[in-house]
Amino acid sequence: MNPHPSNQSRSTFSWSELIPNILAGLVVGLIVVIVSISLATLIFSGPLETELPKGIGLILFSGIVITGLISLLSSYSGMIAYPQERVAPILAGIAVVLVESMQGTSTPAEMFNTVVAAIAFTSLVNGLALWALGTFQLGTLIRFIPYPVIGGFLAGTGWLLVRGSAGVMTGLHINLEGLPELAEWTHLSRLLAGLGYGLLLVAVSRRTHHFLVMPGLLLGGVALFYGILAASGFSSDSARDAGWLLGPFPESDGWTYLTGIIAFREADWPLILEQAGSIGTIVLISVISVLLNSGAIELAARRDIHLDHELRSAGWANLLVGLGGGTVGFHSLSISRLVLSMGARSRLVGVVASLLCAVILVLGTTAISLFPRVILGGLLFYLGMHFLIEWLYDAWFRMTRADYAIVVLILACVAAFGYLPGVGVGIFACIILFLINYSQVDVIKHALTGQQRHSNVDRPARHIQILEESGEAFLILPLQGFIFFGTANGLLERVKMWVGSEAGTHLQFALLDFGDVSGIDSSSLLSFVKMKQLAEQNGFVLIFTQLSEVIALQIEKEGLLEEPGGAFRTFLDLDHGLEFCEDEFLSRAGISQTEYDSISVEDQLREVLPETVDIERLIEFFEALDVGAGHVLIEQGSPASDLFLVARGQVTVQVDNGLGNSIRLRKICSGTIVGELGMILDQPRSASVVAEVPCRVYRLSREALLSMRREAPELALAFEGYLTHLLAERLSHSTHTIEALLD
Repeated sequence: MNPHPSNQSRSTFSWSELIPNILAGLVVGLIVVIVSISLATLIFSGPLETELPKGIGLILFSGIVITGLISLLSSYSGMIAYPQERVAPILAGIAVVLVESMQGTSTPAEMFNTVVAAIAFTSLVNGLALWALGTFQLGTLIRFIPYPVIGGFLAGTGWLLVRGSAGVMTGLHINLEGLPELAEWTHLSRLLAGLGYGLLLVAVSRRTHHFLVMPGLLLGGVALFYGILAASGFSSDSARDAGWLLGPFPESDGWTYLTGIIAFREADWPLILEQAGSIGTIVLISVISVLLNSGAIELAARRDIHLDHELRSAGWANLLVGLGGGTVGFHSLSISRLVLSMGARSRLVGVVASLLCAVILVLGTTAISLFPRVILGGLLFYLGMHFLIEWLYDAWFRMTRADYAIVVLILACVAAFGYLPGVGVGIFACIILFLINYSQVDVIKHALTGQQRHSNVDRPARHIQILEESGEAFLILPLQGFIFFGTANGLLERVKMWVGSEAGTHLQFALLDFGDVSGIDSSSLLSFVKMKQLAEQNGFVLIFTQLSEVIALQIEKEGLLEEPGGAFRTFLDLDHGLEFCEDEFLSRAGISQTEYDSISVEDQLREVLPETVDIERLIEFFEALDVGAGHVLIEQGSPASDLFLVARGQVTVQVDNGLGNSIRLRKICSGTIVGELGMILDQPRSASVVAEVPCRVYRLSREALLSMRREAPELALAFEGYLTHLLAERLSHSTHTIEALLD
């Protein structure tokens, strides 16, 4: 990540962007207000319903601070944050436990102060934890938490939101004992109406992402409700008496209830401290959500976002909110994406949204009291279903079955036993996954360049020299082990460091070989997508080689697909990937791969032999042969009685693996020699040599070499000196590769 996020995130604002940013801010502000009312309604229900106006004020105050402050402090100018629905069900559960424990022995004011103190204390603890993690630069630690465990947490949150929405619609506490009462038509009618509206929000939001859709549906829902009310002849008072409206609310106490000091002094702290487990769960979810949401926004916006900076900004916002008695809030992926889709990236968006929350807070709750329960309940249902659909339906198509099973397991535990047992199951599953799949071995076996590792293609000496001199154009990373989010992020950072180094200025190809990779989890794919984006931004080609069928399918599902001339390619193995890179590099340098096909054999030999050598006389000892594609020049296991100079075309050196399959060892281009080692050592052929295309080759038999030694010893000495140099050069290349692998 960029160590100076503020420099990168500084946006260039112009007056032409003013209206779109203000419009986006009003849309976001409306959503934050509605969500704040919904969350307050969820938390301050039952015996606390008389204190709902104060509760709404507290949540709106939270929206003012969190939305405005994080927008100003974030390392990304388009970041949006608000009081979070993910933790609201847990806060509502804390409130229910506290109220049930205090009923009969405490006044409503004492119960309210205790609940407010618990919420504020949670915000303070959460803010301190976020700030500490960011200050000590521990944000990257969260990348080691398995992706399916996070998914299970969020799916559980969705279930609790859906269940809570039913309570908002009906005004009942939803449990098994209350099912008979829920079946009464007065309650069932509100439930069905709210569910219908919520399902409409779900259906429309999955088909269109226009920024006016959600505000339009919210305003349209309210208008439709009052239209039906007027058509049926009912007044708002009648609807309120029948439980269809939130109000009436008593007059609020003004700004005095916006401080948590009074609540802290009058709260029942022993009861609050008994909720330490739930508070810890909220902190865990907040930390995870800040980092995961920031990472996803980073990918969508194609901007680097400093995770530790985001932790600190969220920490300061939650600390300030806690002092005022407000609730937990942090970054929102969905609304930040909404703002991005509207073409707005200015900090003005968050400021306008914050000001709109302040206006609603100052004007009071009179208008809010006329809000239909079914609309707010339907919105909560929509928010909950958003998580459930994402982690029960969408996840089925992008996650492995093992990862998906963990998500479902955690969700089932949350639904059956509550959030804390679900968290425990998630942590246990995390440990099991770590023990089974994850390895402490560095995912990168070796970091090599083109100077240390070549393809198994024998090229003309001039081509080899060009590739040797440009070795920094190639970065070769053989990978190993099981790759998960943490190790994939480390791999991404290594590539970023290379790109940012002096050597990285010459980088044209980055090859990742998956031959020794046992598998990857779903979370690591994000790092590979970001790596492709890095390649596009910096003008190099990202190449994956030797992908297993499972890994290739995972990468394809994530959208990493090959495009002609694009920045991402795949090959069956590292050798073919390197061959492509070398061919492409030479082609970019204006060097034809077949240029030696048009050069006479005499000129080819003049490039590698001393000027004093009589080339025409030397050629007389060779036998010219024209062979077709597929012709076997050398057969594995046969006596080594000759060598071949490839003057035109290409041949392949391959070995039979004993299973009826041939494995390519080398590829020989025109202008090079093959078969020399076997003839010099007088050993049976260790591999076969087959013509890939129609070729012209020059054969030198052992008898011809002996004749050369007798008749023209100076020619034989020069030619055998060249063979010795060729063998030494190949041995030197192999030695350099081995040294690099052992380093």
